[in-house]
Amino acid sequence: MEFDKLEDGIQFYRIYAIACGFDIRKSTQRRFRDNIIRTKIILCHREGFGESKKLKKLVNTESAETSKKKERVTTIKRFGCTSMIKFVFKSGKYVICEFREGHNHPLMLVKNREFQKLSRNLTLYHKQTIINHSKINIGASKTYRICKEVANGYENVGASLLDFKNIQREVKQFIGDADAEMFINNLEKLVQSKKGFQYAYHVDEGRNLCRVFWTDAHGKSAYLAFGDGVSFDPTYGTNKYCMVFTPFTGIDNHKKSVTFACALLSKEDEESFVWVFQKFMEAMGRKEPQLIITDQDPAIRNAVPAVFKIARHRFYMWHIMNKFADKIDIITRKETDFPSRINGVVWNHDLEPTEFEDQWNEVITDFGLETNRWLSTMFDIKEYWISAYFRDMRMGNIMSTTQRSESENSFFKKFENHYGTLVEFWLRYESAMDQQRHTHKRLEMESNNAVSKAITPLSPESHAFLVYTHEVFYEIQYSPLTSDVDCTCKLFERKGLICRHIFWVFSNKMLKTIPEKYVLARHLQRVLKEFKETIEPSNEKMSKQQEMKIAPSLTELGTKRKSNL
Repeated sequence: MEFDKLEDGIQFYRIYAIACGFDIRKSTQRRFRDNIIRTKIILCHREGFGESKKLKKLVNTESAETSKKKERVTTIKRFGCTSMIKFVFKSGKYVICEFREGHNHPLMLVKNREFQKLSRNLTLYHKQTIINHSKINIGASKTYRICKEVANGYENVGASLLDFKNIQREVKQFIGDADAEMFINNLEKLVQSKKGFQYAYHVDEGRNLCRVFWTDAHGKSAYLAFGDGVSFDPTYGTNKYCMVFTPFTGIDNHKKSVTFACALLSKEDEESFVWVFQKFMEAMGRKEPQLIITDQDPAIRNAVPAVFKIARHRFYMWHIMNKFADKIDIITRKETDFPSRINGVVWNHDLEPTEFEDQWNEVITDFGLETNRWLSTMFDIKEYWISAYFRDMRMGNIMSTTQRSESENSFFKKFENHYGTLVEFWLRYESAMDQQRHTHKRLEMESNNAVSKAITPLSPESHAFLVYTHEVFYEIQYSPLTSDVDCTCKLFERKGLICRHIFWVFSNKMLKTIPEKYVLARHLQRVLKEFKETIEPSNEKMSKQQEMKIAPSLTELGTKRKSNL
């Protein structure tokens, strides 16, 4: 047999090997002076003899000390098989001049062909799937199982689990030592391509990247609308350099977490926190939040007042409450009603500061915990985490720190990977932001295209469901009842939402709409769009591209209409 190209001959032998059930490997080749290949030999993959070095060491070593060690014994995969094919270049063609058919080892059965190297083909689809799944923190093993379900069986995937893992390893090898440089270069490209995007970074004495901050137009407009309360939580490990991911987040008009800006820090010290707070203030036009919520880190506690002159500082309640299990004696926790008693005091948003102090001391005394140093410390810093000391603040749902923080924590944990590179982190980060913003877009659409159901004939309630988002409107409907328009529950002061009895007062006064001072912008349906236009003005005129896309459809519709007439 002869072939015009050597590749055709090799492909012919490859197909033959797949059909028979063995793998091949290339061997000797010789060239003419003009570099044209003169001879080419293709062998069975079990040609030659292999010997495990570790196996040889175990067999030949007589030392008792060595023999006690458990070495990993590797298998031998070459048995001296002589099966081969040889191509020779003659008269402009490649001719088969030698072919040995027999094998000295079992050939692979048809049912096991999925494990044959020649039967596997890692396509561009596989590679793109692996990379796309890594954006949402799905590893090679899980991606392989997903592909199995899509292909209806492992035998139909077309590649092995090892092939999938090798692709991920090759990506990391490609990134290599240029990880930080590639990461910063990507941020610089976003400045040029993404309107409103800005970043800052800092390197240490050894020219190592130690701080990065970034935000975009969406984050800035969200901060203008919902930045009355800001959460800052440096608890997410995201890469192999032990850099901590620290997002600035808040609550939007649908009571969902929204991301304003983010940072990566290699050190959790006061200098680093001051730096990132300053960059945040610069990006947000020096507009301070009313409240900033963090954990109890002493470095953060010192950094907050160094940068934020007006904002009040609060600690996460859920961080503190989760520590009760470690700090309180197990007998006190499990065999008494201490948990319910202390929760009834800590989580009671209706208590005045003096009432809280009296009830706290009563619980501590009843259970003999006066000498517990941790509880004493928590009481000393009560102004930083107990709701009674924030009753006068209007922070639109930001006070619900436990539920919000747990939800936010679950969201960011999805793309946490302690072994990933910065480039891989960014892919996962962008995917997470797409998810968050898609959710907001969906909720905006639902609020704009559906009408909430009123449960009373009051005119102010009818006005409420026209201006508020669905999530906020339903919270107003089910607010607790009080007997005075200056409600002691302080719902409006705490969340900016008027409670049910205020609706009643408005109705008695024959008001048809809610007074403007009671309608906070942060709860309105179109608030983010209005603030977004201040950061990134929209062009209402249809673009040329959009016109080109829609024109053929309109022409076709017009033609059909005319023919029907």
